[in-house]
Parts: sequence; C-alpha cells; structure tokens
Amino acid sequence: MLIVIEGLDGSGKSTQVKRLRKYLESSGRPLKYIHFPRYDAPVYGDLIGKFLRGGFGSIEAVHPQLVALLYAEDRRAAVPEMLNAIEGDGILLLDRYVYSNIAYQCAKMDDETEREELRKWIRDTEYGDFGLPVPDLNIFLDVPIGFVEQKLESSRAGDDRDYLAGGSDIHEADIEFQKRVRNVYLRQCEEDPGFIRIDCSDPEGRMLPPDAIFSSIVSAINTL
Repeated sequence: MLIVIEGLDGSGKSTQVKRLRKYLESSGRPLKYIHFPRYDAPVYGDLIGKFLRGGFGSIEAVHPQLVALLYAEDRRAAVPEMLNAIEGDGILLLDRYVYSNIAYQCAKMDDETEREELRKWIRDTEYGDFGLPVPDLNIFLDVPIGFVEQKLESSRAGDDRDYLAGGSDIHEADIEFQKRVRNVYLRQCEEDPGFIRIDCSDPEGRMLPPDAIFSSIVSAINTL
C-alpha cells in the first residue's frame, strides 16, 4: 500500500506525518517512510537543495520543467526502494510525491495551456517513463492560508531543514506563490478521485486542532 501526504510549506504536514508513522507502525505491517526530495541523496538531492537556497537564482530564473526534472530524477533513483517496500503487505508512506512536483512547478506558469502541458509531462515522465509506483491514496492537507503565512514568517527548524545551510527557501519567500500552489493542488483533487482533500479549517476559517486533522487522515486511510 502506498500513501502520500501533500501540503503547502508550513502547513503542519511534518507533524501529521510523524503521527501517521507511529499509527501505521502499530498495525504490525512492514512500514517504509521516505521524505521527498531526498536532500541527502547524491547529485539530484544536492542540486535541489542548491536551487531552493537560491543558488541558481530566483524562482523565475530556472524554467519550471527543468526544476521538475530534478525532482523527478530524485524519485526515479528511489524506484527500486519503493517497489521493494510495497511488496506483499508492506506499507510505503511518502512525505511529498508527484503532485508536489505538479503543484509547485505549474504554479510558476501564468499561461493555462503551458500549465496543462507541464502537468501532463510531469505525470507521463514520472509514472510512465520513470516507472514510479502509483499511490493508492494521495492526501492534501488544505490548511488556512493565514496559518501558512504565519508559519513561514516565523523561524522554522528541524532535521528536514538542513538543506538550507542556514539560508532561506525561495519557495517559502512569497505567500502569493503558496496561494497559487494551493490552487493547483485543489484542481488536482477535483480531477483525481484518488487525491483526497482534508479541510483543516474550522467554520470560522481557523486551523483545526492537530487531533482533529489526524482523525480525518486516519479515516481516509481506513477506506482503503
């Protein structure tokens, strides 16, 4: 079984993934967890980290298709590991996957036709040419954009931030960009019945408690 958790930067996704790992481990089934991109992986991980630190310039300085290829190649190198993880009754939990590539790269394009062409190219390349396994379930944690903005303005830390080497992430620098990313995610949820949107807002538009969000995640997984 292959489960993917997606979300904007600063969405609280990492917190929910940690809880989900413990929950899935308690099932007794073999569990493998991978966070994409793999910043510690040679070549592509290094290049992705350099890009996000602004080493190749601003977001606009590198064509989105070239950036998409870096992320796709990182996942391509992990295909044997992923296929091995889902053999038998194994569970593979991924923090970001193909839809992250689609959302973050397509959000950089203003022309709708070009956006659709890139979306199709990413899907065809990753699932077709590169042979990535198709998820049984994609989950998008749709959090209030105000919560994301607050998180991105505050100091963020963690082992998954080492790639910044003390710098900042160019994808996190512009809240308007995050809004565009969210719009792409929402469209994919509408088009793919296997991509589930979990609304993390209360009726007043505030962030739900972590326990409530986690309960919704578990409910979605239990439908498999």
